[in-house]
Amino acid sequence: MTGERLHAQYAAALDAFTDQLARGWRTSVRRDGAISWRVCEFGYELPGQGWKLHVSASPIDALDLLEVVLPELVESGTTFKLPADLDSMVRINAGLAGASQVGKIVTLYPPSNDTLPGLIDRLDTLWRPDRAPAVASDLPVGSGGALFIRYGAFQATGMVTDSVGVTHTALRAPDGTLHPDVRDTRGRQPDWAVPPVPAAHRIGTAQAGAPIEIDGTTFLPMKVLTANLRGHVVLALRLSDRRLVIIRHRERGVESDDFGNDAVTRLENERQALLLLKDSRIAPEVLAHDLPGGKLVVSDAGGIQPEQLPVQDRLEHLPELAATVAKLHARGLVHRDLKLSNVRIGPEGLRLVDLELAAPIGAEHPVPAGTQGYVPPEGWHAAVDPAYDVYGLGSCVTHAVMGHCPGHLPPQNNAGRQIGLLRRHGRLTAASIVKACHDPDPPNRPTADQVAEQLRTVLPAMRAETVDESDMYRGVFDRRWAYSAAMSAGTATRQFTVVRGRTQHWRNSHLLAAYDCEGLNLGAAGIIIALATLDAALGTLHFTDDIALAAEWLAARPPLPEAQGFFTGNSGVSVALAVAGERLGRADLITSARRRFEHAADSRIPDYDLFSGAAGIVWAGSLLDAVLGSSWGRGLAEQQVMRVRASARLVDGLVGWLPNPEFDPSGRVYVGAAHGTAGVAMALAVWGRSTGCTATTDLAYDALSSIPDHGLTADKANILTTTSGGSHAAHHWCHGVAGYLWCLLQASPGPRVADDAAWQLAAAAFDRATPVLDNPTMCHGLAGVLETWRMVGALPDHSGRARHRIAQATDALRLLHHAQGGATVWSSEHPSVVTPDLWVGFLGPATQLALAGAGSAHAVLSPQWLRRCATPPLPGTGFSR
Repeated sequence: MTGERLHAQYAAALDAFTDQLARGWRTSVRRDGAISWRVCEFGYELPGQGWKLHVSASPIDALDLLEVVLPELVESGTTFKLPADLDSMVRINAGLAGASQVGKIVTLYPPSNDTLPGLIDRLDTLWRPDRAPAVASDLPVGSGGALFIRYGAFQATGMVTDSVGVTHTALRAPDGTLHPDVRDTRGRQPDWAVPPVPAAHRIGTAQAGAPIEIDGTTFLPMKVLTANLRGHVVLALRLSDRRLVIIRHRERGVESDDFGNDAVTRLENERQALLLLKDSRIAPEVLAHDLPGGKLVVSDAGGIQPEQLPVQDRLEHLPELAATVAKLHARGLVHRDLKLSNVRIGPEGLRLVDLELAAPIGAEHPVPAGTQGYVPPEGWHAAVDPAYDVYGLGSCVTHAVMGHCPGHLPPQNNAGRQIGLLRRHGRLTAASIVKACHDPDPPNRPTADQVAEQLRTVLPAMRAETVDESDMYRGVFDRRWAYSAAMSAGTATRQFTVVRGRTQHWRNSHLLAAYDCEGLNLGAAGIIIALATLDAALGTLHFTDDIALAAEWLAARPPLPEAQGFFTGNSGVSVALAVAGERLGRADLITSARRRFEHAADSRIPDYDLFSGAAGIVWAGSLLDAVLGSSWGRGLAEQQVMRVRASARLVDGLVGWLPNPEFDPSGRVYVGAAHGTAGVAMALAVWGRSTGCTATTDLAYDALSSIPDHGLTADKANILTTTSGGSHAAHHWCHGVAGYLWCLLQASPGPRVADDAAWQLAAAAFDRATPVLDNPTMCHGLAGVLETWRMVGALPDHSGRARHRIAQATDALRLLHHAQGGATVWSSEHPSVVTPDLWVGFLGPATQLALAGAGSAHAVLSPQWLRRCATPPLPGTGFSR
């Protein structure tokens, strides 16, 4: 029984059950993000914290769950909650509520720990489903298959914000101290919490590095290739002949759906598909299989993913990819998850991998799953047809040509956005192919063979159109659209308003959606700065009331006990309060700003970085004085300057600072803007220059200068993440060369920076790394890229290139915007998340568009710009152009 019928039966059965609840029960429906819950409360008062019991299940077992488990809960008088609809159950087991929530279908809140053992015994006898997913954050109990316990908060009676700004519900230890209620995915519980029953053996969970034996053959894992909530994929050695193989392990019940599929059955589906492709030389060979253990061993296809190749090499393989898909269709199969990451190019040619969703042509009920941007309009429930893969081929062409996965584009009109992106960047030949592959009517799409032939024919033209990716764009900056989109996004924040008495703040949709957040990175302080920026850049007073009400909310809250950092805690909040207080003429807000900053400046914060550590406090002190025309901010920050200076060390030639062990216990020194040398040195340079402290500025410039010599990747195209090696995307603000360039420009503003060799190297690397498309955010995306190019544009020798790049980034943001509630918004780093925040939400691109339109070369978080934000604009004047 599947589909709409099962959904309807679950809803009807749950309604009937709650209507018949014993006297004294209360029921309600509550919503938590994407999950809707039916809550059933008994008459007793819930304790603040204790051991919870979770009953795990798959959606296909939903009716049995209602029939077997719920009557026992009523009989025992135990408060509980469970999904209010089957869709919520599917979302939980798919990990959409977080990896630690998988399997938590029914949550029980016993009145005391004493009642728990008996309840576990009774439920363990009644409920033993075959495919219940394990709960990673819990201890297994009973038979170990479907019941799990965790010590945690029953009610949100307190909050704890840690030193890096992450908020948690609080647990109170026996000594009275508060600790974060962390859902540890390794099942660890608080030291003081003694389980009321012994933990059972965890069923169905394998260690990624342990030797594996299947049918008498031993495999030795060599390297973990991927690991996520579904399981892991490892490169292994078959000991009998020393052959390299791939072992795919899947956890039971994870990603379970209302058709009875889960990660393990999908693995079996892949095995069946690969057996049909035996000797085809287009997919791996099945070598061993352990269905109960969720393991499939296949031959190592070798090679690399196409997206790891240069663009010209990616183009060369497109005809072969289409021809390989045609061979798959000739064997009677459709891949149904065709994307470049599921392709390998090796010495023996091109191979298709990850056939978990594959199905025979004509199948009526395929596995209902797929990847956004590659699923055609007919959807994943449609009868299986080769046209499905042809649509995916079109998206592969977009990815190969532009170098960015179309799944990053918003889902609304994704196909049209792909075609618009290609045309806007002069890839007209590719656009015509993608348009044909993306025809909304499946019979009108070409066959894979026809796509292969067309790609062979037009390959020279595609090569010619992709000679220089950075110079193909011919657009111009559209100031009118930038202003309109920025203002609309500002008004969109009102869809997220939370009113508390006579104040307000904003909810977010990101990692901390359950909490009231204060920070610059994610929270009210960042939104205040963003709205002040929009008013200042656009010459309006449109957001005055929003800023005032939120500033009053921040001012009424006590300083965060642990979070002192600039992006994550008190020092950043103090800057937002100062901007609001100066702008509104409110001495009370400025007093509150100073109170917050004194708390931060007096702390012994364990980090030294710009994002959440001591350097951020130093930077905040300089910003406060710029906003208020004072000197007390830098004075209060001096003790943090001394701490930072005393903690500097030379590691492999790089001047750096050790991270907080809670953030990274390895002792590696970070290099970039957020957590490393670049950000710390920038803060010291600004403070030292403004106070005339040469010892501080000398250390700062020594640190910045050590990065080109000792902190670059081997090809000098990026900075290292840490002294141990590795790198993030070069255009990322947090750990990339973009953030290093941003810090250099903040540390040494003005034209004289152009003569610096380190700056020239960073600017050239940033130019090469600037993406055509990415997510819209400040930290990891296009808004941060746009900000850095605005800053570079102040230098005469680079103004022309900056104008080109500003127009390009603006156009990409135009492609990525969509509407919510009639207003312009952008998604966060994931297309499904829309949140108003400055550094990770839609106000990042909004502020950058407004500043670009105003002709500003200042960073949104800079002394010059924040001073401008603190001065109310005359309506209609805007920023000087």
